[in-house]
Amino acid sequence: MLFVATEFAWFFLIVLPLAWLARPHLAVWKGLMIGAGLFFYGWWRHSGDHEDWWLFGSIPGRYCIYLLVFAVVNWLLAEWAASLRRSGTSAWPAVLIASIFDLGALFWFKYAEWAASLLNDNVGTDFQVGQIILPIGISFIAFQGLGYVIDVHRDDLDPVSLSDFTSYLLFFPHIVAGPLVRVSEFVPQLHQRSDPKHVDASRAFLLIASGFVKKVILSAYVSDHIVKEVFANPKGFGALDNLFAAYGYSIQIYCDFSGYTDIAIGLALLLGIRFPQNFDNPYRSTTMQDFWRRWHMSLSRWLRDYLYISLGGNRRGSARTYLNLFLTMLIGGLWHGANNTFIVWGALHGGALVVERLLIGRVPQIGPAGAVLRWLATFHIVTLAWIFFNAASVGVAMDMIGQILGIFVGDFGASPQFIGLGLIAVIAVGIGWQFIPDWVGEEVRLRYGKLPAVSQGIALGMVIVFCYFFGSVADFIYFQF
Repeated sequence: MLFVATEFAWFFLIVLPLAWLARPHLAVWKGLMIGAGLFFYGWWRHSGDHEDWWLFGSIPGRYCIYLLVFAVVNWLLAEWAASLRRSGTSAWPAVLIASIFDLGALFWFKYAEWAASLLNDNVGTDFQVGQIILPIGISFIAFQGLGYVIDVHRDDLDPVSLSDFTSYLLFFPHIVAGPLVRVSEFVPQLHQRSDPKHVDASRAFLLIASGFVKKVILSAYVSDHIVKEVFANPKGFGALDNLFAAYGYSIQIYCDFSGYTDIAIGLALLLGIRFPQNFDNPYRSTTMQDFWRRWHMSLSRWLRDYLYISLGGNRRGSARTYLNLFLTMLIGGLWHGANNTFIVWGALHGGALVVERLLIGRVPQIGPAGAVLRWLATFHIVTLAWIFFNAASVGVAMDMIGQILGIFVGDFGASPQFIGLGLIAVIAVGIGWQFIPDWVGEEVRLRYGKLPAVSQGIALGMVIVFCYFFGSVADFIYFQF
């Protein structure tokens, strides 16, 4: 069930008033949210021979059961970790089993077919794992469960009740594509008195509106007008089409994912829950390190706190720091899926971060012009990496890069087929949006917040209708992860 689909609008219009009626009764509210999360997740449909509805005998229904199993197993392991900690015994056994359970499930669903094919092709074995249907959002669910157990093990968090943890894991605004909210950010809000009169509705409405514009208008436009066709056959198009397809995908994935996040944060706000920020204008970054402070911030924090620090962080000398940094990004790339393209994507980011760290203090700053050059370099490194991220194979990505490099030797190839004022304008808006000063957005929110509630709702409705009329609706890119 997509946030931008009409069936979700009906679902949310039912859940929202029920949630606020139940809010004074926490047990009822949690039961409602768990049920809503299962329904929302179970609505996920399969084509072909698979079941369409969410009953537990269907494919989606079985994955609803998996969600409940994830919740119960991780909660029990966190309870065990807390018990071991209180007794003065190391809680590592609980973390180890949680890692095996969560990452093992992740490996099975996302990488078993890939691993079997690699073994069969390179070793000569004949492993057959059958068709594995990937549960939507499995990576986010596994990471949140494992993160909770690690937090309890580290004594950063006291264990919470099973109902608290289950309502956290199954809270539908973030169940399939994040943000990677932590238990410490979510559960305390359940026990605070909430009043729908005090909900920051104007901020929520603006977030939902911006999410619709990003996803349904900007992301869909570049996808439909250049990205799909050029990435499918780079050699069939000239250098400029390939270059603008790369720029277009940079805009597409940002608008798609940050648009999803905007809507998720807005929906959660309307339900009385605040999510952490997940994007902070990443394409205005002037360094790769700054980019990762701004892009998918909840994943960056997770990789830093649970992977980079666990590898040793920067505590074991420069060489080990560089290795840990590179490995973190490499594993982060592999987390996205079973394809060599994601490994290359992670390696490019890891290598760029290492080189950048080596150069800090060794390259002179040259004022405003230097800042512009650093921005151009950062944006193009990120765009280069996105080519591998979106390409069907490393070979396709290299074909695309080869076509683009023809510009530097005067070989432009075929005449541009897709480049026009509309495409240029959408790419410019996608980048320029991120350079709007923060005070402008705050001023818009304050002025919008002064409107009567009915007027705010009508304005949001008009934006959504506009998006449906002029845009197109497709799955969110990050649903596959």
